[in-house]
Amino acid sequence: MNTMRMSPEFATAFRARLVEHVNTTARPKRRRALLTGGITLTLVLGGTAAAAATGLIPLPGGTEVTELAETTSGTFTGIGALELGQRPAGATGVAVSLTCLTPGTFTFDDGASVTCGDGSDSAHPTTYVVPTEAVTGNQVSIVTGPDAVWTMTATWVLADTTEWAVNADGYTYGVINENGEPDLIAVLTADNQPGYVWRADLYDANGTTAAESFTSPEDALRWQEANAGTVHYLPVYESDGTTQIGEFEVGGN
Repeated sequence: MNTMRMSPEFATAFRARLVEHVNTTARPKRRRALLTGGITLTLVLGGTAAAAATGLIPLPGGTEVTELAETTSGTFTGIGALELGQRPAGATGVAVSLTCLTPGTFTFDDGASVTCGDGSDSAHPTTYVVPTEAVTGNQVSIVTGPDAVWTMTATWVLADTTEWAVNADGYTYGVINENGEPDLIAVLTADNQPGYVWRADLYDANGTTAAESFTSPEDALRWQEANAGTVHYLPVYESDGTTQIGEFEVGGN
């Protein structure tokens, strides 16, 4: 995905790097975050698992989680690891609920991370499923700064990715997952209402469409410079893709 053209392998890696750059240099706040499996998460481009909300019905394409063991909890300062107990047969991941008690960036075992700002983040735990292949032994860990304080609850789970839904016009809608992106991607509006943006609109705004025509890293740099500080306001719709309910902000600083 992601005239002279790049090879498919290079294009895929190049697109991923570009999207990573756009999203990390102009990181959206939580209220403008993509929905990934039923919660908001300000990250997940580098992660290998979909985010999930344990005990909640996931959005289409989200992760349905079945707990396989008792939960454990702990509070930590700096880098820490939570013991989970013996890994049950059939476990595919560890569901964690991370609460930031101080500002900082908190990185999961699979490389995904969440950045918390002021103390208001403590009221909004981040729920995430770390895949078992990223878990060492029977514990799940968080890497963060030495002064960062956090608490986490976790348990072994069986996590299954659900199917995207299809609206009356035949377009898929739901959350981004390991299978790709649906036609209508779940987001939160500026006033925290769940809805959907068209994938094509998002691609135009975040540089993915432009990246398809890039033939060199210099093309990407020119695009980034030309669009630095630009804010795109994408219409957010209900799942029908036509009833607008708000806007989704992409870009800016």
